[in-house]
Amino acid sequence: TGGRVGSKNKFGPFRLERAERKLSRNNEPVVLTPKAFDTLLLLVRNSGHLLEKDELIRTLWPDSFVEEGNLSNNIFVLRKALGEDPQYIETIPRRGYRFVGAVRQLPKPVSRSLERELGEQLELANKITAEKQPLGGAVAPALSSEGWTRRTLVMIALTSLALLVVAAGLWLRRPAAARDRSRWVQLTNFADSVTQPALSADGRMLAFVRGYSTWVGPGQIYVKMLPDGEPVQLTHNDALKTDPTFSPDGSQIAYTTLNLKEFSWDTVVSPTLGGGGPRPLLRNASGLTWIGPKDVMFSEIKAGVHMGIVAAEESRIGARDVYLPVDEPAMAHRSYLSPDRKWVLLVEMDKDHYFLPCRLVPMDGSSQGQHVGPLGGSCMSAAWSPDGKWMYFTANPGGVSHIWRQHFPNGRPEQITSGPTEEDGIAMAPDGHSFVTSVALQSTSLWVHDAKGEHQVSLEGNGTNPKFTPDGKELCYLLAKEATNDFAWYRNPGELHCADLQSGRSELFQRGFPIQDYDISGDGQRVVMWTTGRDGKSQFWVAPLDRRSAPVQIPNVEGSSPMFGPGGDIFFRRMENTSTFVYRVRPDGTGLRKALPDPIFVLVSVSPEGKWIVGWAPLPGNGPPAIQACPLDGGPTVVIGPTHTFLSWSLDGHSALLAGSYLVPLPAGEPLPRIPKGGFRSEEEIAQVPGAHRIEGGGVVLGPSADVYAFYRGTIQRNLYRIPIP
Repeated sequence: TGGRVGSKNKFGPFRLERAERKLSRNNEPVVLTPKAFDTLLLLVRNSGHLLEKDELIRTLWPDSFVEEGNLSNNIFVLRKALGEDPQYIETIPRRGYRFVGAVRQLPKPVSRSLERELGEQLELANKITAEKQPLGGAVAPALSSEGWTRRTLVMIALTSLALLVVAAGLWLRRPAAARDRSRWVQLTNFADSVTQPALSADGRMLAFVRGYSTWVGPGQIYVKMLPDGEPVQLTHNDALKTDPTFSPDGSQIAYTTLNLKEFSWDTVVSPTLGGGGPRPLLRNASGLTWIGPKDVMFSEIKAGVHMGIVAAEESRIGARDVYLPVDEPAMAHRSYLSPDRKWVLLVEMDKDHYFLPCRLVPMDGSSQGQHVGPLGGSCMSAAWSPDGKWMYFTANPGGVSHIWRQHFPNGRPEQITSGPTEEDGIAMAPDGHSFVTSVALQSTSLWVHDAKGEHQVSLEGNGTNPKFTPDGKELCYLLAKEATNDFAWYRNPGELHCADLQSGRSELFQRGFPIQDYDISGDGQRVVMWTTGRDGKSQFWVAPLDRRSAPVQIPNVEGSSPMFGPGGDIFFRRMENTSTFVYRVRPDGTGLRKALPDPIFVLVSVSPEGKWIVGWAPLPGNGPPAIQACPLDGGPTVVIGPTHTFLSWSLDGHSALLAGSYLVPLPAGEPLPRIPKGGFRSEEEIAQVPGAHRIEGGGVVLGPSADVYAFYRGTIQRNLYRIPIP
């Protein structure tokens, strides 16, 4: 029922305390941002009644002009915290929101003396005893407040002890979890994002990347003295960076840089506290860590993009392989040596360049080891407890990144953190009593630019992978649990939704059908969906877009990245021996054949007229991989440019999108823009193409024509916290 919210309210397992600004679930605190908490208060106060979006925005931001996306983000955070089953917040399309949970106001606490409480408990015991007769039919004598005996007290004590033992047993059987967030200590306070924490050997210094990506991306390296020192910026350049780490004596910080043009992963070192700028340490070496005073372990590309783990001296003398993935396109990016120096935890990508669960391998390289940590999701980082008894992971088996641990070597994975925030990166304290991680609240919404201007499509959740129907009337997208970003190569499946751009109404395509990727046929009649079966194998399903019949699996076909091509054929990547190639197949599973003769690491797009395939593939002569346009008729391949110069088209084929941001008109009758020999070497060259202009927005996807496109807008803030280990 509606009305003014009380000081304390309860709905389902949740308890909302207005004065203390506290939300708890089953007596465990639920962390919310201040605005999200205010939003929940408004909704609960008006339970059962529609609150218009404009009214909510005016109340929550009375002195500011904000976009509707800010409100949508608060609703998303609340739904993430409250859960979807049951649903507490109802969306009224194009109008607002309604709290639909049953709310009751809790009475104010009444103080009672201990004697009165004992008396009431005794009266209750008397009543229960009087109502229950023993098997023999005799009535047991009732307890009396004056009839306390030594035996009664002993029985009560023994019963209480038994209950405590049972409760302790149940507690120990629960997954370990750092649930008391009041004990989390915030170490940084940036308005944007900081990630990838690293601690010095003595635990007194903290290094991190100030940037939004938890893997590799733009940002700067900082160092901070703990607990209260000011962060000091060590780098001042535009290089893509990742994986800061301290030298054993703490005098240097090494980190990885990525050059997309050459696809070179190199290690750079910088003095920790002044004394000169960054200098190169090792080329073709990423994710470097010191495993001795002068010994290091790092990732090294062997050929193409095939990346393995190597141990060597700082000079690379004595280099030997620790682990090399079986499939040539796969990449092992990060490695962590156990305290006894016998085992290595590593982070790797599969042949489709998605992160796998973490792997445990022997340091001597004698075997491929085994997957560890939670399975069914991506593992992005790992750590060891100082005594080597526990392995820690950042993983997202439930679609949201949290911290997990597992007893070495074959214990059961246990989730350490939970809730609406996401945690990435692990820096273990030297005493093993806590770790540092990056804690984030983030969401992404989809927007469309058309003749009417810009308007939001996905109101809640993280809308990803948008694609227009050929007539431009609908925009389909995946609603995933994790927000997308340019450098997030993890599996992030979601349910397919399609939004009518005229009415704004969005409908779920198929409930309970998580999709990794999909494509819409050129006639707008069918959709092909890539999913993973219960056996872990990939599957392709084809369904009519109007949902008049159920999806049908393409028989006997495994692969990734399906895309419709000419004649309704479906193009996809498929593993052959140790490399991946582009194949094509008809929707009924017939006509399976190789589409291109040479390997392709990533399938990017198929041209609207179906004559060109764009992919990320190695250059001839074992050169660095590049974006290339490959003709299906067997003509010469055209190099478009380095790794970031992806090429896609508008559905009418009259315009192209280069490097994710530059809209380029195509010459009449030509499927490709004017590309310099050897490909574009920089974004400046792309910007100089006649008619080219930059589109502001992330993840741009062109629609039926050049003036219609979808893009992302999102919010994200990350800061570093020290979390005690339970």
